[in-house]
Amino acid sequence: PTMPKPKWHAPWKVYRVIAGHLGWVRCVAVEPGNEWFATGAADRIIKIWDLASGQLKVSLTGHVSTVRGLAVSGRHPYLFSCGEDRQVKCWDLEYNKVIRHYHGHLSAVYSLALHPTIDILLTAGRDSTARVWDMRTKANIHTLTGHTHTVSTVVAQASEPQVITGSHDS
Repeated sequence: PTMPKPKWHAPWKVYRVIAGHLGWVRCVAVEPGNEWFATGAADRIIKIWDLASGQLKVSLTGHVSTVRGLAVSGRHPYLFSCGEDRQVKCWDLEYNKVIRHYHGHLSAVYSLALHPTIDILLTAGRDSTARVWDMRTKANIHTLTGHTHTVSTVVAQASEPQVITGSHDS
């Protein structure tokens, strides 16, 4: 079968360059309403930026090592973060404070995702696991142990209750 050709579009171009972190930016998450986006970096800081102007709105501190993953809830005023410090945090963006910690990973946590329709948080890390959490109670509902090396990415799908992971397995 032949692949359909994409419709032509004007060449992509850089819209804006935003600087502000003191280390590599390791993750980006955009708020569902397209008002702002968040970045996490090796400087241990999460920065929230206005999408229209590119101006820094707030800096969130609390991680003690590189921030590796971010996810913005479309259902609550929450931002979730994870990092090389094994920490997974839920930030209440109305107060810019951490309101929940999710404990269980044995080493760095590299990725996280939110289920789009239910209050489930997914995390993935260097301990070769992906973990399923009840967002509200902080309970580790299930630990997915099918990988033999670092689980580097995780996503959730709305149409069926499935979790998809990517890893460093050979």
